[in-house]
Amino acid sequence: MSLLARRLAATEAVVFDFYGTLVEHDTEFPAMWEFLDGLGYRSHPELESAFEPNAFDGCLTPAVADEPDHQSWLEGNWRHFLRLSGVPEEDVDHVLKQLQDFQATYRPRAVACANELIGVVRERGRKVGLCSNWETPIRPCLDEAGLPPFDAVTVSAEEGARKPHGLLFDRVAAELGVAADRIAFVGDTWSADVVGALRAGMSPVWIRGGRASRGLPDLVAEFDTLGDFHRYIRDSL
Repeated sequence: MSLLARRLAATEAVVFDFYGTLVEHDTEFPAMWEFLDGLGYRSHPELESAFEPNAFDGCLTPAVADEPDHQSWLEGNWRHFLRLSGVPEEDVDHVLKQLQDFQATYRPRAVACANELIGVVRERGRKVGLCSNWETPIRPCLDEAGLPPFDAVTVSAEEGARKPHGLLFDRVAAELGVAADRIAFVGDTWSADVVGALRAGMSPVWIRGGRASRGLPDLVAEFDTLGDFHRYIRDSL
């Protein structure tokens, strides 16, 4: 048995990322910059990438309970993005509302094997956690996706930090009551999920999604799909 396999076998909990790992869009949506182009403005993917929430990965942010709160911080970022995309000041609030209405059409759909995988993890005697960079209340999304209950749920908007910031990893470990070195962290984003888990002392599991290996076989378990990880847990753990 390899060193990594022994570490996974010794885990007491498995923590999952949410979007891109356990769930996906039920339909394809255009990016914000494309949506603005469709309204007749001139935006750009690089401009959107400077203001979208992922641009602040690893940072502290206002939390839901802060004043000003997380939503105010988000809207301030999007207003700046709209102005730089050519939206006149007098139209910014109207176009922001259109963007928010567009975002509200998001419907999460569980990846095909997600529920079965969580069930197998529980059958193997492990606790199950969720740790996500997410901007809205996540529990309605969990219910809509049909995911089973988690033993701990940690969300960036509620905590005021975004992965790979250590606060989120420390919090989910504390809520689970499990030491970091006994936790496997499963995610699809190298910079947020894998790097954050490594720094926190957890055992990362990277869902590559067709991307090339990063070449750390003794430290990071890599699977092309969540289904591949499901089969590994079912047959080997």
